[in-house]
Amino acid sequence: MKSVVICGSKRYRKEIAEFANELEKLGVLVFEPNFKEPLPENVELPSENVKHIVFKGLTLEHFDWIRKSEVCFISNKDDYVGVSVTMEMAYASALSKPIFALSPVTGDPCRDALIDKVVESSKELASLL
Repeated sequence: MKSVVICGSKRYRKEIAEFANELEKLGVLVFEPNFKEPLPENVELPSENVKHIVFKGLTLEHFDWIRKSEVCFISNKDDYVGVSVTMEMAYASALSKPIFALSPVTGDPCRDALIDKVVESSKELASLL
């Protein structure tokens, strides 16, 4: 089965959702960031412990999807990659997953070096799987 995990910033959640939808129409199993109810980093939760548990759960959920997928796709619109995507790229690399990205530039040469292939469209990505 063709599968991909998409990693990207919540500031581009609309574009990521559209890209994921296009891939699904092409028969690809897509794991996408959980942006259903995005939490700001400064969200007020009942306690620091609850905040820790919530953010750890979101991080580990995405790591699980990376582990299950064939390819990790970095949606780095405007050459932007944040802290979470940096961790996700490192995890995918440690698992020897191919890392494809929308752009060859992430804002850091060490992250850029982890990109195996630039893929500019959902059709191109689906054809590579």
